[in-house]
Amino acid sequence: MSFIIKKISDHGTSNPIVARLSVQTSELMKFYPLSKEKREKIFEILHGNIRPRLLQSYEINQELLSDLKKIDEEIEKEGVHIQASGRVTTIPQIMKLKERCENYLYNAKSALRDLSGIFEPLFRKKFNEARYDKVHIWAKKKFGEDDNLTKIIKQGHDLWIKKVISMRNAVEHPGGHSGQLHIHNIELTTSPDSQKVLFVDPTWHLNNEPRVSISKDFNKFIWSLLEFAEDILVLSLEKFDNKFPIVVAQILEEERNPECPVRLRMILKEELMKKPET
Repeated sequence: MSFIIKKISDHGTSNPIVARLSVQTSELMKFYPLSKEKREKIFEILHGNIRPRLLQSYEINQELLSDLKKIDEEIEKEGVHIQASGRVTTIPQIMKLKERCENYLYNAKSALRDLSGIFEPLFRKKFNEARYDKVHIWAKKKFGEDDNLTKIIKQGHDLWIKKVISMRNAVEHPGGHSGQLHIHNIELTTSPDSQKVLFVDPTWHLNNEPRVSISKDFNKFIWSLLEFAEDILVLSLEKFDNKFPIVVAQILEEERNPECPVRLRMILKEELMKKPET
């Protein structure tokens, strides 16, 4: 069985998000005893739903980084704009930063909700929201607390998913259960050593939590979500006996094909057991 992958954006298979959610998903499923209907449903979730949401998040972050780079280049070339005999300093700003952050969080939460749908075709368990605390409770009951799928769900929830969902909920319901999301554009500070004027890149934080770089969080969430989706798929597929002497192996980043940089591939078990040459 094959899947048709249509290019509906400016990103082809050289983009890791496309390669790993489209080509890689199709290749991995070939080795497991799944019906045509299940394969198509899983592919639709990863390729049809999550991929475009992650690509939108990726584009939002790339645009933010591009704007920050332009500002840095302007300051490097023209210096800091100071007026009124040094009493007024012009601080550059990122346009529509709040809207970008909210759009980013919408896509992240939606992608996580879509991913929870993968358990329905595989295990007949339906989730309608991005509540991975509830997904973990179900997995622990069905597979056990020490199961790898159970562990990866809890790890993802605790490390970053809970934060993303809380931030999006704070946007949807300001001052509600999740509290308030604070977004800070570029700000002015001075070096403690030289008193040189410095600009601080945009930051955000939930309630009284420490401020963190928005662009760094964007980047962290994108690649964490991508890898989480891959791990959920593989660890779920491994519940089904493929009857082949093969296993899933990870390709080192520097060894991935730049034209289609998939992270995972199927290899013979005996190949995995080979000791590296010394």
